[in-house]
Amino acid sequence: MKLIDKPLLDEKIVYDTCINGVNEPERQLRFSTARKDVLNQFQEYQKKAEKFQLFSLPSCLWGKDEQIILNPITKKDFTDLYSTFFASEKSPGRDYYNQIKILAPLGKCPYCGFGHVSTLDHFLPKARYPALSILPANLVPSCSDCNKGKGSPVINRKTQGLHPYFEPENIETDIWLHANLIQTTPLTIEYEIKIPNDWDKDLKKRLKNHFKDFELSKRFSVEAATELASLIDMLDDLDILDDRINHLTRIARIERRVRPNTWRAALYDMLKDNNWYINGGYKNAKKYKIIKRN
Repeated sequence: MKLIDKPLLDEKIVYDTCINGVNEPERQLRFSTARKDVLNQFQEYQKKAEKFQLFSLPSCLWGKDEQIILNPITKKDFTDLYSTFFASEKSPGRDYYNQIKILAPLGKCPYCGFGHVSTLDHFLPKARYPALSILPANLVPSCSDCNKGKGSPVINRKTQGLHPYFEPENIETDIWLHANLIQTTPLTIEYEIKIPNDWDKDLKKRLKNHFKDFELSKRFSVEAATELASLIDMLDDLDILDDRINHLTRIARIERRVRPNTWRAALYDMLKDNNWYINGGYKNAKKYKIIKRN
């Protein structure tokens, strides 16, 4: 998980821009009537997010498009506001959509760290929290796999995950991701988390939820498969054992220093100390097995 800058967008201007594009007078009136309540919801989100308590915000029922969310606005009003007047290519809010989308450095998804950003994810799903559907702080640039894989659950204290805009810095600076290699043919690689003891219990839980919700163990293993296969020729070319060790150690040192909890950092940190792998086990990566750890 990578922390990224929160959108520096005025939520009032975003809301007004979107509702001004609504071409149905009756619906536009509903949005205008509830404007104060909507903006209050936006401010409450910010307060709760800073305290890692988004789970305490009220959710709505699944489906039931006509249920009133903030009188007189229905759930469908809010979801249409996002899809038609914020996210669609020619919508009045599309410029805001694009500004949020490019917040991810190098276009990489902050949830998984390797997928290409292609959409915006509602951290609190719009199917359950529709009033927050165009709130910039609730919209995270995301790859398609992370966006679709998370689903649309109601969030509670036990299930809330990591928020790329609001988490403390130690989520990036402390090392918690580790890789293991099992000496099989083909090689078996698995990823796991080892959380520092001094973290508070809620942060520990959010990290565990994040790792599980996005199926990162399995997905990191898929990325590692290509990396291990590409290493075979490189390590074969390094005839001297010390040269292989130095090569793996150098990459591990740089990755852990610059990107401490990427799948690549954890992989190389483990490989540099694995004598079986360095002494020829790496050749078994031609046939690679992926396993999933829950």
